Amino acid sequence: MIANDSRLTTKMNICSSCNTDFLEKTFNLCQNKSRVEVAIVSTIKDIAKAAGVSIATVSIVLNGKGRERKISQETQQRIYKIAQDLNYVPNQSAKKLRSAKKDSYAIAFYWATDFRINYLARITLGIQEEIMKQDKAIHLTVVPYKVDQLQKQLEAMQNEFFNGIIIANMSNKDMDYLNSIHIPCPVVLFNRESDKYSSVTMDNYTIGCNVAQHFLDKGIFDAGVLTHDTSFPIMRTWMQGFLDTFAKAGHTVPEENIILCDTSSSSAVEATKKLYEEKRMPRAMFCESDVLAHGMLYACHELGISIPQDVEVFTIGINMAQFNDYAIPSLSRVDIPMGEIGQHCLHLMVDLIEKKKPNPTVQFVEGKEIIGQSSPR
Repeated sequence: MIANDSRLTTKMNICSSCNTDFLEKTFNLCQNKSRVEVAIVSTIKDIAKAAGVSIATVSIVLNGKGRERKISQETQQRIYKIAQDLNYVPNQSAKKLRSAKKDSYAIAFYWATDFRINYLARITLGIQEEIMKQDKAIHLTVVPYKVDQLQKQLEAMQNEFFNGIIIANMSNKDMDYLNSIHIPCPVVLFNRESDKYSSVTMDNYTIGCNVAQHFLDKGIFDAGVLTHDTSFPIMRTWMQGFLDTFAKAGHTVPEENIILCDTSSSSAVEATKKLYEEKRMPRAMFCESDVLAHGMLYACHELGISIPQDVEVFTIGINMAQFNDYAIPSLSRVDIPMGEIGQHCLHLMVDLIEKKKPNPTVQFVEGKEIIGQSSPR
């Protein structure tokens, strides 16, 4: 992304080994803010694989020391040709970044592609807006990776130079790996707390507690949870706060009321219809995302179930913030300020790079409770 402000040079790269299709949609949401420049990043590892030589050999040749180290002319030419074909530029970029002025930074944003595009778009837009506020040249490289495969992507990018790394949506396996290694630059985690790394997060446990208390205050004791994954850290923490609050009030949520589906609205429709057919629909449901909540609203409409008279629905507002007020009925929710989280991640990263804050630093961002028609006060 290149801002119009002449003080800024903001470049977004995408790792060549990843699927970039989803990012094109993300950038469309930012088009009114700035122009986007997308560059495909090839690594020394890519060239070495294509040339059938070691990474060290590629490094020697591209640094102009092939003849000195007695590497054959044929091999040198082959490496240069492959580097040109792959549009390889990182070595030169790294040199420039290392020698750049004090306020020029390269930051990598690692994002798990298993999560929704609009989720990413809102965080990326927040990062972009914070970059535009900074009087610095910031080069942002977005690196998609698969959940549980952070190690693979970090290793693939190990020859790149970054002043700092932001990582979002890590699984427990990814977190364990990250804790086991040393990263020589500042790291900021999104919505994960760590004794080793800085983070921007929310009090996810309290969010779940507050939703449960909302139902309890209304005298609703028969509740359930609609989620795609009870083990993923953020979802597990929301749900645990919800379950603990009901248990402390003497109304344990039975295990059969924890309903699993995938991350799509259609899956939520199927799960809701199954509950209805089996005659075990709870009086209130806590949905892990507004995508699932919209699916539940649709299913209830088809089944003739009245919301909130028959079933109340409360959700986490992550993906469809612009639509939740216009659902019929409008959704009660805790909106997660993704854009604000993105801004905080970038701002904290710059502070860590410039040693204005100690590592680890944890910053909390509050969600906004919005009471709609699906579960009024």
